[in-house]
Formats: sequence, structure tokens, C-alpha cells
Amino acid sequence: MLQVIRSYAALQADQCLPLSRTKRTHIGGIWSLVAFLVATVIITYAAGRLDRLLSEAFVYEARAQTYLDLLEVREQFEEIIHERSLALRELATFIGENPFAKQEEFTQRVQNIREVDDTVINIAAAPDLVVTLIHPLAPNMGALGLDYRTNEDQFPGIERMLNLGKELMTGPVDLVQGGKGLILRAPVYWPDPDFATEGDVDGSKRQLWGIVSLVLDYDQFLINSGIREAEERYDILIHAASPQVGVGPQMFTYGDRGLLEADTVTLEFDFSFEEWMLEARTKGGWPKHAPDQWSKRALIASAGLMLLGTLLYVLQVSERRKRAEVLLSSGIEALNDGFVMFDAQDRLLLSNSKYKEMYDLPSEVLKPGTPFAELLRIGVKSKQFPMGRYNEEEWIERRLAIHRENRTSETEQHLSGGRVIKASDRPLADGSYVGLRVDVTELSHAKDAAEAASKAKTDFMGVLSHELRTPLTVIMGVAQLSRNARMLSSSKALLKGYEDGEISHAEAKRLLDEMYDQLSGLMNRLVQSGEHLLHLINEILDVAKIESGSLVIEPSHCAVQDIVDPVIEQLRTLSSKKGLAFDVVQEADMVFADKVRARQILFNLIGNAIKFTDTGFVRLVVKPVGDVVSFEVHDSGAGIPEAELQSIFEVFYQVDSTATRRAGGTGMGLAISRSLAEMQGGSLSVSSVVGQGSCFILTLPIRAAQSLEVNAAA
Repeated sequence: MLQVIRSYAALQADQCLPLSRTKRTHIGGIWSLVAFLVATVIITYAAGRLDRLLSEAFVYEARAQTYLDLLEVREQFEEIIHERSLALRELATFIGENPFAKQEEFTQRVQNIREVDDTVINIAAAPDLVVTLIHPLAPNMGALGLDYRTNEDQFPGIERMLNLGKELMTGPVDLVQGGKGLILRAPVYWPDPDFATEGDVDGSKRQLWGIVSLVLDYDQFLINSGIREAEERYDILIHAASPQVGVGPQMFTYGDRGLLEADTVTLEFDFSFEEWMLEARTKGGWPKHAPDQWSKRALIASAGLMLLGTLLYVLQVSERRKRAEVLLSSGIEALNDGFVMFDAQDRLLLSNSKYKEMYDLPSEVLKPGTPFAELLRIGVKSKQFPMGRYNEEEWIERRLAIHRENRTSETEQHLSGGRVIKASDRPLADGSYVGLRVDVTELSHAKDAAEAASKAKTDFMGVLSHELRTPLTVIMGVAQLSRNARMLSSSKALLKGYEDGEISHAEAKRLLDEMYDQLSGLMNRLVQSGEHLLHLINEILDVAKIESGSLVIEPSHCAVQDIVDPVIEQLRTLSSKKGLAFDVVQEADMVFADKVRARQILFNLIGNAIKFTDTGFVRLVVKPVGDVVSFEVHDSGAGIPEAELQSIFEVFYQVDSTATRRAGGTGMGLAISRSLAEMQGGSLSVSSVVGQGSCFILTLPIRAAQSLEVNAAA
């Protein structure tokens, strides 16, 4: 409104330039008075309207706050029911698979269900609707033997559940063992088709085994779900969306049923077994007015007076502002970077020639009033912006949505031609915003290259230094101990006996043997660490030879047993130490391969399987598949995420690459193994399921001709 008044006053002033200063002042005063009167009328109307809106807004906020608080109650309510429902389904599945389970098995299974905590009074199973299994047993002995068919309070809900064929929630129920409970029940059916007598919903036959139930402490449930706390501020009603006639108290209903006819905030529960509603309002009904309504009216009046007081000042500075805008435009055009300014409605106000040059926009488009969306559309048509998988309109809508969400931004725009523009946008007080565009193409490319090189170097050096330091630390420690052999306990005992002159030949021989055993143990550790260090160095040398093409492979016809047996002999001890079952299935006879390199691959694959498997098994299956021999290494470890399955064959890559990772290694083993397999005319692949294990498959040719054909094709 003020902008319109300023523009109108400026127009009148321009038309009156030929007039005398006194005449122009008089006319300007008249228009200022008119503007003041118009503003007074508008502000008075706006103040009245705002007062009504504030009252409506207060009521709306009360409803909105009620809705937000109810959301939290609903989420807590649903979370508790969903978690217990999952526990109930797990138990139903167990009973379905073990229909003749005893109390001990039942108790053990219930204790392993994660969702069972101290809010659960008991979990019971009732074959043929008679409670015979329950946990915990001691405090719930009174419920054993309960026949639901004879329980007038609970049987209607059970009958309804059986008719629907799915789990239901009932309560509150007076429990046989005392107290009130909220009960979740689910039917259980015989899995054996020999027992089947009834038709299932999918056409198959099955017979009811009984039911399983989970009883929640009713009062504790109301506290945990937040209902008790919410009742301090709201009138609450929880009820089924479509109440079933005749079910009576078995249906879970809570609160004042008078709210069914009242104006309430209503939410729906997300339950698979039944539709439930949560209704609420503030205590005693919705408020009519805000408590501080009069103070807000005073504030509105003060704001109106301030607006009227500043109006004359705004009119006076209007001309000075116009001169300042001209000066600003000249300064912006002199910038060496792109500059653009949009109003609050995303319409172009101002831009300089550098902005036009950066985005290759036609001059007729860069005029005040052009929408920002139109500039995007022209840029897309001229192929300035890469759209990826989106079409033109989708990309524009997506770009506009991001732009409207956050007008304060620092981004890099990668244009289709390879140019990189640093875009900085800042909002102004009136809703408009300014943008600065700096061409950082060369800087961005140099930065990306430097970061990639730095990361590769850092990752490799971190892993390598950690792996090399470990055996070196052992070697240095053993060397220090060996250099001070006199400090060994056996050496001290031998010297003391010699100096005292009280040692016998037998005792001296025993102490000497003990000292030699200690020295031998130290030397064994020294040799093992040296072999580990040599293995790391050989891996580095293998990678270097593979990349340079100087690694020599000498395949020949050999027995599969000559490859497999040495590997199994070395690694079986390691698997035994971890308590893993190590199975070998050998069904192939001959293979055309380099025995040493084939063993190296198998040693790496099986070693990794043992290293990354804490419990379960490691299995090697060797069998002929067409023209190749397949070496399958299965494990029951943690598995590998699908997104990592190809990356693990990259040099130095590990799923956990930190220096403090649980398992050691440089990350080169799998990369070397795949290269060695391919150089022998074979392949190395992997499949994995997280939480279930992995399977690495090495294939090597059976005949020499196949190996030569594969290498020639490569």
C-alpha cells in the first residue's frame, strides 16, 4: 500500500515540475493529506479485521496445540500397541510351529521376545481356549486352567476375534489373578494339514489350535501412553470408529462418551485389526477469546498510530530514495560478478550485464517484472541446467520448491557447459532478495581434484600405517625382551640357584628347559609377526605388479585337492579357536590354475569369512559347473550391505575403513583376489544378505583352452 502511495505521489510531483515551488508544495500537501486520510481508513479497517483474526487465531492455536498434543499421545499409544502386537505375533508364530510346547519352552521363548517388559503382566497360551501356558508363572498361577468359554466377561471378545480371524484388543478386563488389564489376543492355527478342518480366507484348510494373549497393566498403560498426563488439560474420548453391537465391555473405550456429540479434534489410530478414534477438546470446551485480547488491541492501536506517524516521513524521503536507486543501479552494473534482485513475488527487479553473460540470457527477458520461473524455463530450453531424470516441468517445479523453502542460501550451480557458479542469495526486509553470482569454475575443479587426491592418500596411509605398526610393535617388543633375557623369570631362578650353590643338576636342567621354552615362545611371536609383516608387504607388491602388468601367472592342470587341502589345514585351527563349524564339500577333481595363486585367493576368502563371522559356520563347497570349477565360500557372518558389494573389490576399500576397526587388513586382499582370478581365466563374485551371511564364488577353468579364450577376450 505504501509503495503504491509513494509511486502515485512521485508521479504527481513529476507532472508538476513546470509549476512554481509554492504551487508544487501546495499540491504535494494536498496529496499527502489525501494519502494520510486513505491510510487512516485502511489502517482502522485492518485493525478491526486483525482483532477478529487474533481471536480466531487464538481458538485455532488452541485446537492446533490440542492436535499436536494428541499426536504425541496417539504415537505413544500406537507404539505400545504395535510393539506388543509384534511380540504377540512372534509368539503366535512360535506356537504355530511348536503346538506341543511345554511350559519351560514357552517361558524361554517369551523371555527372548524383545518387546516384553515390566508393563506386561503376563503372556499366555490357551490351546482349545483353556489357559495352560503362562509367563511369568508364579504371580499368575490363578489364571492357569481358565476356560474362556465359561468366562462371561471375556468370551464375547474372544468369539468376535475368532469370527474375524485376526488379533483384537479388549479391556479393561478384571483379571482372574487380580487387577485390571488391557488384553491383546491373536488366534493360532494348526500348521499340520492332517488336522485341517476349517476353510481359511485364502482357500487353504486349517484348524484352530487356540489363542495367545498378552496382558498389559491397564493403569501403567494409561500412564505410559500419555493419556493420564493429557487428561490434566483435555477432555478425552477413545472409542472404536464402528462399535460392534453386543460386544459390550469387551471393546476398549476410554473417556467421556458425551464428546461424541461435541466439537472435538479427532485423530485416527493406525491399527490393522480395528479402526479407533481419539477425540479431545480443552477442559470444559473451547475458549472464546484470548486472555490478553485487550493488550493486543492496545498494541494494534499503537502500531496503527506509528504507521500514520511515519507515513508523512515516507512521502518526504521518496524522492531521495529514487535518486539513491539510480546511484545503486550504476554501482551494481560496475560489478565484475553477476548481480540480480527479485521482489517478494519472485519477479525480476534488477540485474547487471555480468548476470546476463553467465546464464546466456536474451536481453528482452531481463526486464523488470519477469518471473523467476520464466528465467528457469529459458535456461532449461537453452540447456543451461542439467535436469537429470526429470522432465522440463518437473525440474522447474522442483527447483522452485527448493527456492521457496530457503531464500538464504550458499550453493554451487553446475551448468551443463561445465561452468560452476557460486550463488549467494539473501532476503531483504520487504520479502525481496538479492543474489550474487561468482564464476568459480576453475577453483571448483581444482578443489575437487585436490580433495580426491588428499582423501585417497589419507585413507591409504591411515590403513597402511596401522597395519604395518601392529606387527612391528610386536617385533620390537619381543626384541626388547630377548635382549634382556636375564630378566626372564626362568633366567633369574637359574642364576640365583647358581649363585647360592644350592641347585641340583636336575633342577638346573628344568630351569634351562623353562628358559628355552620362554625364549622359543618369544621367537614364535617374532616369527608370526614377521610373517604377518611379510604378508602385508607382499600384498602391496602384488598390487603394484598387477597395476604395472608385471605379475606372472603360471597355470597348469592340477588336482583340486592340492589347492584346497593346504588352505584348510592352515585355517581349520583358526576357525576352531572362534568356535565356528568349518565344513568342506569337495566334488571336483581337476582344474587348470596356478596352484600358488589359487591357494592365495582361497586363503583370503576363507580367512575373511572366519575373521568376520563370530558365531555359526564357514563352509567351502567345491564343485564342477559346466566348464569351470566353482569354489563357494559361505559364512553366517554379519553380511555386507548391497551398496557395498562392488566397492569391496576396490584397492584399499573396506566396509569399515577406520584404523580402529574390529578386523584388521589393508583392504587389498579382495582386489588382489579378483585380479588373480581373472588373470587365470576365472572370476570372483559375491552375494550377501545383511544379518544372514555372505557367499563368495571363485570360478577357475577346468581346461587350458577355456583359460586362453577368456584371456584373449580380455
